[in-house]
Amino acid sequence: MLFVQSAGADPDPPASPPVPAAPRPYSVREVVTLLNRSLKDFDGGREINILGEVGSPRLSGHWYFTLKDATDAQISCSFFSQRRRLDPECATPELGQMVVATGRLEYWDRGGRLSLIVSRLRAEGEGDLHRRFERLKSTLADEGYFDPAARLPLPEFPRRLLMITSRDGAARRDVEATARQRWPGFEVLMHHVPVQGAAATPRIAGAIHAARDQAAALGVDAIVVTRGGGSIEDLWCFNERAVADAIHHSRQRAIERHRRGGPSPVPVIAAIGHETDTSIAELTADARASTPTQAAMQLVPDAREHRGVLEARLGRLRMLVTGRLERADARFAAAARHELLRRPERLVDPHLRRARELGTRLDAALRNRLDLAAARTTRAESRLAASSPRNRAAVAVSRIESGAHRLHRAMATLLERHRTLVEHASRRLVSVGPEQVLDRGYSLTLDAEGRPIRDASGLDAGAGVTTRLARGEFDATVDRVRGASGSDSGA
Repeated sequence: MLFVQSAGADPDPPASPPVPAAPRPYSVREVVTLLNRSLKDFDGGREINILGEVGSPRLSGHWYFTLKDATDAQISCSFFSQRRRLDPECATPELGQMVVATGRLEYWDRGGRLSLIVSRLRAEGEGDLHRRFERLKSTLADEGYFDPAARLPLPEFPRRLLMITSRDGAARRDVEATARQRWPGFEVLMHHVPVQGAAATPRIAGAIHAARDQAAALGVDAIVVTRGGGSIEDLWCFNERAVADAIHHSRQRAIERHRRGGPSPVPVIAAIGHETDTSIAELTADARASTPTQAAMQLVPDAREHRGVLEARLGRLRMLVTGRLERADARFAAAARHELLRRPERLVDPHLRRARELGTRLDAALRNRLDLAAARTTRAESRLAASSPRNRAAVAVSRIESGAHRLHRAMATLLERHRTLVEHASRRLVSVGPEQVLDRGYSLTLDAEGRPIRDASGLDAGAGVTTRLARGEFDATVDRVRGASGSDSGA
């Protein structure tokens, strides 16, 4: 402010600056209106495109989901059905999918959050978490982690459950409330672990190993690994390999202990998130439940249902017993009215007469058979006396002695004849044998291999020969070989 001083007059003192009035407070509606007015002018008032990974999709009439990136920044998106009908080529958002959403930003006054009102949605590709999930899922499937044949059956009537979850989570309350509602007095033990964040993974894996190993000592029949719903980032600790290894390897150890005579293995049931959430832990577990409440319903029998079944079976049993008794009474009454039961002798008399007739016929038949047997015996005695076995034996002995005498005589004659033939042949053999020739002054010359030498041409000068005489033999060396003509064949 510029102050001007008049000549010849005392200057006026400077004026104090005016005190600004206190601003009035905005109402909530005014702030929301200002925000939405500013958002309409965002980026020149044009629709914006946002690239992100889909999280927490809820697809019913209207589609609600979040878009997030690697920095964990996220924004809510709403794709209303009337807008979606104007985009026939829109992509269906799936968990972990990369999409490009086109729309305008709007601050929702009732929800108190910023949302992107989507008018167009196109698929861009899969997000990093989804790729990691599918990659690990494929690897574990190849290694047999999801083999249905390896899964343990759920107990039919468990007495006690062990729950692995956070003590402060809603999942704990849901499981306990459902279990006690279905079977009053049912016992639920709890092992507290964090169920979110990187530090939760080793705690969950260690709890699963310990629970399997100590199940028999704790007297539990099943183990429930659970937590409530959340985004894929919130549930990611259940998608780590360490948790899958803990479920799979502890199951193998428990089965092996049972084969060696240990306690029966205890199954692990996984109930992670909502119905639309599927985690690696659920795929590896022996059984999966869509929610914590559903896990309790699968494991804990319903007392009212079983009571109703028992009452129905009891009523049917009573009806069957009553029917059997009534039919038995009716048959007994009908039998009591029968003529044979009122006069049983009418039933017995014909059989007695028949028995007497058969007895008479049997006596006659026996007498006839005895008479025939006596006659046959008499005839046999006569034939036996006539044949006289003693006489037949004497004749046979005489024939045998005569035959033996003839046999001895024939054998002696035959031996004498053959002895004479052998002596004649021996004398002829001796007369033509080489010894007789040698006795007459001849000799037998053998080669080095002991074979007789018949042709001098087969010998070489210097070869060794053996000459056998009538008495003794000597060795010699060939000096000269002459052929049949007397000429030398070699020196």
